[in-house]
Amino acid sequence: MTAGEGRVPVEVLLRFARTAFRAAGLPDEPAGAAAEVLVRTTARGVDSHGVSYLHQYVEQLRQGGAKHRARLTPLLEQGPLAVMDGGAGLGPAIAAEATAGAIARARAYGLSLTTVRNANHFGAAGHYALVCAEADCVGLVLSNTPPIMAATGARGRSVGNSPLAFGAPRSDAPPVVLDIAMSRVAGGKIRMAAQDGREVPLGWILDPEGNPTTDPADFLLHRGALVPMEGHKGYGLSLMVETLAGALSGAAMLGAVGNWLYAPERPSDTGYFLLVIDTGPGSAFPELAERVQALCEEVTAAPRAQGVDRILVPGELEHEAEQRARAEGVVLPQPVRERFQHLADTLADGALTQILDYV
Repeated sequence: MTAGEGRVPVEVLLRFARTAFRAAGLPDEPAGAAAEVLVRTTARGVDSHGVSYLHQYVEQLRQGGAKHRARLTPLLEQGPLAVMDGGAGLGPAIAAEATAGAIARARAYGLSLTTVRNANHFGAAGHYALVCAEADCVGLVLSNTPPIMAATGARGRSVGNSPLAFGAPRSDAPPVVLDIAMSRVAGGKIRMAAQDGREVPLGWILDPEGNPTTDPADFLLHRGALVPMEGHKGYGLSLMVETLAGALSGAAMLGAVGNWLYAPERPSDTGYFLLVIDTGPGSAFPELAERVQALCEEVTAAPRAQGVDRILVPGELEHEAEQRARAEGVVLPQPVRERFQHLADTLADGALTQILDYV
């Protein structure tokens, strides 16, 4: 059943995640959608936002911070514009539903703008931008977060690190997918370093007094802060994302956004913003994919710096990782395997236990 020593087939991971969500009370459709988000994120090599968080999403369901039967509810629909309420549903499931709706409206009107309030943490923003690009659309996806990053000049946590993802199709090539947060690194990478017993590079985080530190515990346990990328530029972009995903959507902002990891019993009232432009056949921009490919070909043909073998397009490494994962399986770190075992024990689900035989 395994695709290689120590590797887990993607389909087995997907079955485990879907079964865990169902065992936690999520209906079939959102369980499948949420599982797809997490597993595909892991398959694409983004370990900091994939199945390593499965147990946290299940805990949020079990504690009541994510509502089992929640679906998107329209508060206002005017042609391509949709203002939606997420009903405090599980973030990846709600965001997947919002993305599908945004693509459908873009097909009908040429473009769409969707905001979502009363949602929860949705995982990797890049997943939803990728889905847009694979549907022959340009997608811009934003979310706000609790304050975990220091504003320029601040000593501690004062703004979110504001995930932003952009996806665009390319003809005969993987889509361009940019997935960034406004901090130098995502908080998930700090957690992975702590999990592995590693320090982090200087310049990633601050301790509670605002001093640079390399100890992940200063951020995770002592409530230090992430450092914004490029100083005031990352801080300014964070405010832009907060304006669109938080203020515009009607969601909570800054300190009012709940922290789903530390308070899984409380809905976080996270906000999303999705701008989707149809570029498929019959759209106003049918040549976009070819033009993006030409753009990328010119960029990647530039003379390379010494020691550089290849100039990459955003999303290429993740695409290649996914191809390998689907052919060879995924390597799961031991701590993630242990969390899977704990999930099976906690949920007391026989199907989960059986699937574990192949993990």
